[in-house]
Amino acid sequence: MLTVRPDLGSRAGIDAQVALMRQTGQHIQPVRWQGQAAWLKLSVPQPPAWRYQLLAGMARMLQHSAMQPVRPHGGAAGIRNEAGRLAALAAAGLLVPQLLEQDDHWLLISDLGHTTLEMLIRRADPDAQLEHWQQGADYIRQAHRAGQYLSQAFARNLVWSPEEGLGAIDFEDDPISAMTLAQAQVRDWLPYLFSTAIYFEDRLPLLCAAIRDVLAHEEPAVRDGVYTALRRTAWLRVLRWLPQRMQRRDVLKTQCFGELARLCSQHAPRRRS
Repeated sequence: MLTVRPDLGSRAGIDAQVALMRQTGQHIQPVRWQGQAAWLKLSVPQPPAWRYQLLAGMARMLQHSAMQPVRPHGGAAGIRNEAGRLAALAAAGLLVPQLLEQDDHWLLISDLGHTTLEMLIRRADPDAQLEHWQQGADYIRQAHRAGQYLSQAFARNLVWSPEEGLGAIDFEDDPISAMTLAQAQVRDWLPYLFSTAIYFEDRLPLLCAAIRDVLAHEEPAVRDGVYTALRRTAWLRVLRWLPQRMQRRDVLKTQCFGELARLCSQHAPRRRS
């Protein structure tokens, strides 16, 4: 069932739609702005800190700063953060949503399309799956070559359109507030590998070879950081021994990532002295 997009043509129309979204508890709404598809995003309260304390503890235990969680900004600060990230990535030549209008408590951004990279990988035949995976990896590398980072580089946040190619969405947090640029770039690879490993479950050595090839073009600090993270998360493969009734999708994705991490760690290049 297709979602009907409210047709907005003025700031007054946006304000009315924002009020309606507040009443119905919506955070994001597909709309049309002066004839083009767009998204209206509202500010949300900052999430409570306790949600991130456990993850932060795990990052400390694994002794890897790039794995620490980044608490998103809330309210007007969150809106400014996302607008700033969109502007920086666009200036660096990355395809991201265009900022159409902005207020202290909402953003109106262009629509990149409805086909995510995860959809493409999931639906493709085996040969095409690796080609799609490489497109996502190339996008991440393009961002890194430009001195940028993505933060939420899950395959579901990479969007494909035949006209414009691959773009990225979702910039509600800013890793640089909690880590270095190199660590933020390491952090980009982890959600990408996590979200795609399951689609290569029966061909993980092939995916490991592709990962090794793409990381060979990263800066040494980023490449070494990714392999360190993989070594320290390889234990997640033990989740395959959980009872069948507990083998839900998220568990399967996690254990598959753990197996990928183990294989990649075994074939990691030696660190340069």
